[in-house]
Amino acid sequence: MTEAMIDKQQKETLPENSSLKLLLLDDEEDIINALKRLLRNNYEIITFSKGCEAIAYLNENHVDIIMSDMRMPKMDGAEFLAHARDIIPNAIRLLLTGYSDMDSTVKAINDGGVYTYISKPWNNQDLKLTLEKASEHYLLKKEAKRLNEEVAKANKELEIFNQSLELKVAQRTKALQASTKKLKNTLQTQKELFFDVLDMMSATIEYRTGFSAGHSKRIAIQCKTVAKSLGLDDINCRRIYLCALLHEIGTVGLSDDLLQESTLGSGKLDDLLVTHPMIGAEIVGKVKRFAPLTDNILHQNENIDGTGLPKHLSGDDIPVGARIIRIVKDFDFLIAGKTNEKRMSITNAYAWMKERAGIWYDRNILNTFIDLLGNRESDDSEMEFSIGVEALKPGDKLLEDLILQNGNVMLKAGQEINSIMIDKLKEYERTHNTKVTLFIA
Repeated sequence: MTEAMIDKQQKETLPENSSLKLLLLDDEEDIINALKRLLRNNYEIITFSKGCEAIAYLNENHVDIIMSDMRMPKMDGAEFLAHARDIIPNAIRLLLTGYSDMDSTVKAINDGGVYTYISKPWNNQDLKLTLEKASEHYLLKKEAKRLNEEVAKANKELEIFNQSLELKVAQRTKALQASTKKLKNTLQTQKELFFDVLDMMSATIEYRTGFSAGHSKRIAIQCKTVAKSLGLDDINCRRIYLCALLHEIGTVGLSDDLLQESTLGSGKLDDLLVTHPMIGAEIVGKVKRFAPLTDNILHQNENIDGTGLPKHLSGDDIPVGARIIRIVKDFDFLIAGKTNEKRMSITNAYAWMKERAGIWYDRNILNTFIDLLGNRESDDSEMEFSIGVEALKPGDKLLEDLILQNGNVMLKAGQEINSIMIDKLKEYERTHNTKVTLFIA
């Protein structure tokens, strides 16, 4: 193997956690020592007891993860992490804080771009798991940036040879076909990477569409639960789950302008409704293991009355997975769509979709889906629910951050809801004349 081949192989391999640099800041030496003992085998650790010294170090050196205590003299954790964000914006930032610091913690999350916070006293295993997830998140973002830089470079070269949007999409699709072929060969020899590849593709979709992390997974879980309730066998339920997870993969082949026009019910969407399912079906079909998924992805925008796209199928001629995906994804768009400026409450979304039952949507599947969302006492432990504040209960745990209209984070993913939070959410809805949608398990 030549030196160039070895260098390329090393660049294509993601680093282990042990190669990530972790900066620890705490004015208590005992805490620093405890963290070093806990984490020294997994990370390259740099420690400081003063914020000014840590900032001076960051100005001259790169680190991957920054963990700071909240309460410190002269410069608290919120101020330090805000400075750190300006110096190394791509680093993952975590905050050590006590329960009494919640106001300061929210400020640190908003001003310092904190990935998450860790409560004192911490549980060693929970802290290590949090850091592992943070590391995975950091490495995934880093790899996505590298891949997108390569795509951007390729697109810039392609612009020399084409000016039209159609040709640009064709060239991008060709590049994706080559990538999918390479992925197919990899899957044949390394089947154990199957679910890692799925996670990567989901992250690519989320990166391209701008949806929050977990958007595709939520739709996939809800689709699988609907399929199970309809009495479909395990193979079809799993297949529909995978189809829903990848139903937006074709968006990577769309132009930015076309992607921005994705408004449900718009009369200008023929190109979008036809193009991204066809690109997605073609991409997925190139992977032999994924070939059975193509019909559900291709026909996800068909209408039950035959007026949909791309083939104008109707009734039972539309694959059942496509009919399920159509209902679940449209509902998610109505209540939480990134490009939907007129988001609806849960109740209004139900009413809007029921008006189109038998026209756009399969009536039986729609009723099954609405019943599932309303039955939180079901035995399905995987189900993720989209609910309004009126259905929120103490003890519910958030799956996604609750972000206000001004962009601030009101509640963090993973928080357990209590009665005080519910009252505050109801007051927020009254004050701002709006409806809040939450995602819970």
